Amino acid sequence: MGEAGSNNDLRGLAVRVTTTQGAGLFPAMAQYLAAMLHADEVLIGEVADELHARTLGVSQRGAAQPNYTFPLAGTPCEALVREDPQREEPGAEPGPEADAAAVVAESGYFGLALHASDGRVIGFVCARSDSTLAITEHQHCIIEIVAVLLTTELQLLRAERDRAMLDTQVQRLKSQLDSIERDEVAAAASGRHQAPALGSAIDLDDTVATGLHHVQREHILRVLNATRWVIEGNSGAALKLGMKPATLRHRMKKLGIARLRHQP
Repeated sequence: MGEAGSNNDLRGLAVRVTTTQGAGLFPAMAQYLAAMLHADEVLIGEVADELHARTLGVSQRGAAQPNYTFPLAGTPCEALVREDPQREEPGAEPGPEADAAAVVAESGYFGLALHASDGRVIGFVCARSDSTLAITEHQHCIIEIVAVLLTTELQLLRAERDRAMLDTQVQRLKSQLDSIERDEVAAAASGRHQAPALGSAIDLDDTVATGLHHVQREHILRVLNATRWVIEGNSGAALKLGMKPATLRHRMKKLGIARLRHQP
């Protein structure tokens, strides 16, 4: 390929990158690679699960095709996803392309594995031709650039999916909590509300179990002494304690409060 052809490839890549965004980058790059490599078919996809892959961009005979999910077993993509055939030998210095892609090349097939930042294979690029794919060194360099672009966009796409899934779960939990709260309010308003069984019943009002028994008793005694044990009236203890006289007398009985005979 001459210098003019190389420049045309670079200009074509720049145009595709600057005119497409988000998920649209994948089909655009599939068509770009198909045209540059003179390939009959180019697939750009992601690993869906251990057994399946999902295409993100498909070009066949120069035309974009709808995306689809397919089983990995028995396909060339399986070798890319499972075996990562261009991993460096133990002790060897990793090549500059090791973090971006693993490559499988045959006479009519070319494949790239796309790696996440943690080393996992998350996607792939496959090109196939009925005849030999003669890929030049310059084209290899461009493919590596495309691999970096696709890997970045794919990681962003997956992160957005994860965030959307979490947002959905949060909204569902919030709806459930709102529903429970509405039910509790309605039950309390209708008098049907009952505290959940906790073994022995706990009186949150004034029992020893809550630690409020002693505090309430001392507080009521201080008010009673201050009012000279007058319970009713504007100067009585009931008004100062914010309760009805009958309620105060009932509370005094439960707390064991009684006026001693020698008290003034």
